[in-house]
Amino acid sequence: MKNMHIRYLSFLTIILLAFSCSEDIMDKIDTNPNNPVDVPISLLIPNVTVAVPYNVTGTDIAWYSSIFVEQTAGVHGQMRDADRRASINSQMGENSWAYYFYPDIFMDLKQILIKGSEGGTEAGNWHNVGIAQVLMAYCMFVTTDTWGRVPWTEAFMGSGNRYPAYDDQEFIYTEMQAMLDDAIANFQRESTANPAGEDFIYGGDLEAWTRAAYALKARYHNRLSNRDPQQSAADALSAINNAFTSSADDFTFNNFSPDANFQNPWYKMELERGHHALSQTFYELMAPVNDPRIPLWFTQIGGEYVPALNGTAAEDQAHTVYSPLSGQLLYDVAPMPIMTYDEMKFIEAECHLRKASPDPAAALAAYTEAVNVALVRAGVDPTDAAAFMAQPEIVPVTAAGLTLDMIIKQKYLALFPYGSIEAYAEWRRTGIPTLQNPLANTPRRFPYPQDEISGNGANVPDVTYLMGVWWDDGTED
Repeated sequence: MKNMHIRYLSFLTIILLAFSCSEDIMDKIDTNPNNPVDVPISLLIPNVTVAVPYNVTGTDIAWYSSIFVEQTAGVHGQMRDADRRASINSQMGENSWAYYFYPDIFMDLKQILIKGSEGGTEAGNWHNVGIAQVLMAYCMFVTTDTWGRVPWTEAFMGSGNRYPAYDDQEFIYTEMQAMLDDAIANFQRESTANPAGEDFIYGGDLEAWTRAAYALKARYHNRLSNRDPQQSAADALSAINNAFTSSADDFTFNNFSPDANFQNPWYKMELERGHHALSQTFYELMAPVNDPRIPLWFTQIGGEYVPALNGTAAEDQAHTVYSPLSGQLLYDVAPMPIMTYDEMKFIEAECHLRKASPDPAAALAAYTEAVNVALVRAGVDPTDAAAFMAQPEIVPVTAAGLTLDMIIKQKYLALFPYGSIEAYAEWRRTGIPTLQNPLANTPRRFPYPQDEISGNGANVPDVTYLMGVWWDDGTED
């Protein structure tokens, strides 16, 4: 899938880069971040605010996560193999780790931090430093959630350290929460420059970036529910107090183009490869309650919706056997959400149930708002949304009827399809929903990439993909 990825120099000069050999990677890795090619922050910001939603949120990890958590079923190529557990190996995450995360996106973010902080060539550029810190934290959370222990304190040193040690996930979580705190503080400081049009996510709106930072804090505090149930709930709710106030605040990239080189990556992948189809697991959560999103999200085959059972689907690249994702959902300029207001409200609902003094009424209010906003975001007609929510199995009549199972299942649906990385992490955390792949051995992490094993094998943890990460099973492996 290497040719599916793009690297950005600026929004007006975006091109596809077809990395085809390891020398390209090593050239990037060998760059000394303390003596870099002098690219100003004003050019690095457009690069990272495009590359993060595209290459972190929207490509390989997202596609595989969707299969593992059974939001979609794999019906062709690598996704069908992964569904059948035929390619869960060190090649699976190679593109993300070795082509984009470590040698590219993280390096560019590190340059912004170095240049804009004290002693840097653009010292005092605190607002852009804050943006880079939010993106750095988000990317590192995704990285450690995907693989477990990963390089952090010794990473991004280029030829200064080709063999970085791996940090514990618990430590990385603490570090990234602190980085988000620093970003929030930096948005309030006097700055030598203020981002504007070069920021392709929020257009330089620092209040929006601040709310996004708090929303991410809530997401990743809540992730620790199995480690400290009550404290994680309290921390998440505290962050929510300063986070999104409506769906207008969503942390979303909305600058894709009809140009073939800059289309929504899910759309482009399905157009060219046809890897995904409607999953039976997903459909069976929706059909019994007449979920109005079904006709918006999927295409009928022979006048009916035909789901595929994960792990057993026939080859169907042409989408003549199983229902594909619809053109109303996947299209060239479809927005790419990183985190939404409705996801945050689902977190709020869960935390009100889990906190030291549970508040079912507050939980129900947050949950009801989350479901409604998720339906609006999907384009559901208000009348259809009201009828759907009137069902007690969707919105209970009393607060006492709200359960964690209801919250996580509706959150799982709302995260479809672009929030599959988060849905996969949430399934590992909660075990909800029940998956149906008869092979059963759902990965609980991605295998470490072969390039990393070959080049830094002494430091790569000795784990299998069936072993949980720290916030999942409590061990660092």
